[in-house]
Amino acid sequence: MTEVEFKVRRQTEAAKLLLVSLHEAGAADDEELRADAIDGETDLNEALAAALAEIDEREILIKGLKAKEGEFAERRDREERSVERIRTLIEQALLTAELPSMKLPTATLSIARRKPGVVVTNEADIPSRFWVIPDPQPKLDKKALADALAANENVPGASLDNGTVSLTIRRK
Repeated sequence: MTEVEFKVRRQTEAAKLLLVSLHEAGAADDEELRADAIDGETDLNEALAAALAEIDEREILIKGLKAKEGEFAERRDREERSVERIRTLIEQALLTAELPSMKLPTATLSIARRKPGVVVTNEADIPSRFWVIPDPQPKLDKKALADALAANENVPGASLDNGTVSLTIRRK
């Protein structure tokens, strides 16, 4: 609990006790008397003003943090793209040098050939046996489609790509 929260709670309790006294005296019906009594006998007004100032300060911090989060997200995205570009350069260097792997003092780099992936050219032409029917809408079963294409089955609307290479970096 912050100091402001403590003060507001404490002054609210003081106002509550004051209102009990006013009720016992039969004077609780006069709103102006209640307001004057609370203002004169407690620090509730000051505590509430401090609470509003605290809200303002925290809202400013929230706006600033959101702006920084956006900047950091942009920076993270730039760094991720940079890592991907460098990984691609390493892949290209190993492929060009026709080296499937390279041992370095801090890591071992290796290139692995991946299975050809499915290329969907026209979903409408793909036979229904390659579709899974979940609740919201039908979904293409790419595993079954890839298996059929790998078995040299002719599937309208789909083909296999040439496969890709993947860089693996094992740190020591």
